[in-house]
Amino acid sequence: MFIIGNGTVITHDNNTVLRDGAVVTAGDSIIDCGTLAQMRSIYDKASFVNAEGGLILPGFIDAHEHIYSMMARGMAVELPKRADLNTILQKLWWKLDAALTNELVYKSAMAAYMELVKNGVTTVIDHHAAYGEIEDSLSAIAAAAEAFSVKSCLCYEVSDRSGRDKMKKAVRENERFIKKTEKSELLTGIMGLHASFTLSDETLLYCAEHGGDAGYHVHVAEGEADQNECLARHGMRVVERFDKFDILGKKTIAAHCIHVNEKEMQLLRHSGTAVVHNAQSNMNNAAGCPPVIKMMEQNILLGLGTDGYTHDMLESWKTASLLQKHVLNDAAAGGRELFEAMFYNNRKIAGRYFSRETGIIKKGAAADIIIADYKPLTPLTEENAEAHLLFGLAGGNISFTMTQGRIVMKNRQLTALDEEKIIENCRRGAAELWQKLR
Repeated sequence: MFIIGNGTVITHDNNTVLRDGAVVTAGDSIIDCGTLAQMRSIYDKASFVNAEGGLILPGFIDAHEHIYSMMARGMAVELPKRADLNTILQKLWWKLDAALTNELVYKSAMAAYMELVKNGVTTVIDHHAAYGEIEDSLSAIAAAAEAFSVKSCLCYEVSDRSGRDKMKKAVRENERFIKKTEKSELLTGIMGLHASFTLSDETLLYCAEHGGDAGYHVHVAEGEADQNECLARHGMRVVERFDKFDILGKKTIAAHCIHVNEKEMQLLRHSGTAVVHNAQSNMNNAAGCPPVIKMMEQNILLGLGTDGYTHDMLESWKTASLLQKHVLNDAAAGGRELFEAMFYNNRKIAGRYFSRETGIIKKGAAADIIIADYKPLTPLTEENAEAHLLFGLAGGNISFTMTQGRIVMKNRQLTALDEEKIIENCRRGAAELWQKLR
């Protein structure tokens, strides 16, 4: 049992802010929350974690990740002028994932989870691709997730780009992992799809035969080419095509949705499909900016992810907020909407895959707690807590991370894992991978 106190608790539960507050955990659950004096008087035998005047928050949720991307950092990739998303896929990502083995995936995942917990992320929804070795590839990521006790919803990216045999292996890998994790509290699986332009009708039918009701995680209209190809080949738009194959629904995540029209937004809303916005990645790939505010106004459940561009959800949230102001030429745009996407909608999305509520501090929720070394220069109240988080906090401020009731980072140091070994293993793995790609 732990008391995490001597700080300001921001619960994300009805905007509650507790000055000189404390959170009490037992096992993998939050069992109480209140003032430090109250909690110490009730739970006098609990171990004390001193927040030292910082912020005590629920852990962050990353609703669209690419953990396999770690070893791409620093890779030299020559792009032609006017490079688009498809060019980047062909020159970087598809070459990289074709060379990944399970050993490399594990080393990459360990480094990714290390950065995630150091940035306060305690729940991840990941989209994986490693066509160099498909069988048990998701288990390589799962092993890293278990090492850090980070709740992870995993899928394998099904695509026709590597041939029909590998497509079928990818589907079966999803099917295997979905069944394997049916009773797990930490891990779960869904059917991963790349994007409409790399998926034939036959492949979509094959996925439906093997995915059950687990749901789908798919890139939707990330680039204009995805829409153009779908219209040319199938005579309909991407969301319409996925609706035709019953891919949309409350267990499905549609990542990006940049180039969608009104009819597609209606289909997303009526089906209950969740959309995940990844601002930094979209900007980096010159893919465009999705109609985020319009989708939220239409009651589409829209959350935020990093797309593997970073592992810092605070950074992703800030960029998403700024992007809306810039694109809409409106300094008032995006503030409240992106706050809701980050701290409320991501929690709702995660709740579709995990039975234990997370991303909130209240009795019965998962004991996923972080501390930020942030001492505000101005008063922090329930009315302005959102602005303090947006303008004052960064991933590097996270000094403590508890996942599932287990302290995995304290004073920005991993508590039970060798950080230097993780870094060295990733570095050596990257050198091996880069040699393959020469």
